[in-house]
Amino acid sequence: MSNCNNIEVSDFIAQLLHPNVVVEISCFSLTQNFWDCLIQIGSSQLVLPAIYGSLKRKNLHLHAPKDLMSYLQKISNLNNERNSAILKQLDFLSKIFNAHQIDYVFLKGAAMLVTKPYDVMNERMIGDIDVLVKEKDVVKAQNLLIKNGFKAVSKDYDFTKNLDFAKHLERIVHPKYIAAVEIHRKLLDLTLKKPILSADIFKEKVQNASGYCFPSKKHLWQHAILNWQYNDSGIIQNFLSFRLVVDVLYLEPKDIVKKIKISSKAVKHFYSLLSLFYNVYPTHYPLMKLRYKLVLKYRILKILNRFYFKLRFFMNIGQIRLRSSIYRKRVLSNPKIFIKRFFDFLNK
Repeated sequence: MSNCNNIEVSDFIAQLLHPNVVVEISCFSLTQNFWDCLIQIGSSQLVLPAIYGSLKRKNLHLHAPKDLMSYLQKISNLNNERNSAILKQLDFLSKIFNAHQIDYVFLKGAAMLVTKPYDVMNERMIGDIDVLVKEKDVVKAQNLLIKNGFKAVSKDYDFTKNLDFAKHLERIVHPKYIAAVEIHRKLLDLTLKKPILSADIFKEKVQNASGYCFPSKKHLWQHAILNWQYNDSGIIQNFLSFRLVVDVLYLEPKDIVKKIKISSKAVKHFYSLLSLFYNVYPTHYPLMKLRYKLVLKYRILKILNRFYFKLRFFMNIGQIRLRSSIYRKRVLSNPKIFIKRFFDFLNK
């Protein structure tokens, strides 16, 4: 697989996944290598079901190999089965929270599943269920779920301790349900900036006829971008996730160009990278856009970019955490844990 083909295929996927872009099929060399590259990128970015749905929706499936479409259909069917099971789990969670007056909203993939801005059931791949709960109810919510059959992944874990910088409590699982659940107390992880506040989300939250609570469309759009930029280190990586891009494309406001101009640096950076594929968006950071393009094109730059990301991420996290007196005491009392986590991080 050539590096040049990597950019071509990424551009094809971007055009394919956009709800309003017409794909000019003659602009792409649809060789076997092209389709192999598409599978590799689509798999790594968790958008194979979305690719399948878009190929069918835009009548491009006739240009793809039959065995590829058969493979993608199986993945889409499996994804639909998983999302159906997750939706039942969301119903279980919402009934518990509503019955006990827990103020909550579903986030990220779970929120997309209940709001359905596109064919989420078939096309959106979802991992954990993320639930934002008001600070005063975080421990209560976790205890309620444990009483209803959930268990912590780690044995003998006390989730009420060491919450000074934790974004969410430890993941919990249920033997009868498919997805792990994370109770969030914060939206953004380990950042001193607060461009989106939990209080604002709860103030404008929506509850549908099924009883599910979720953020407004505006907040879903903002959180989708900021979660990637801060929590998933999109800014440091200077990279995009196509799974996220699909969500953003369906959530963004109609006057998006005006919104970008008055948005935070994180949002401008995100759309600067996205302008590599869609020229409708402004490029506020042309050098970051160029860097992104070069990383896509040259494998060696991708490796160096990954190393730079790990180094900078570790330094940023270390700087922020060491400002916490509780964290400093914990490191000094058990330095082996710090060393282990450092090497685990390098080996990711």
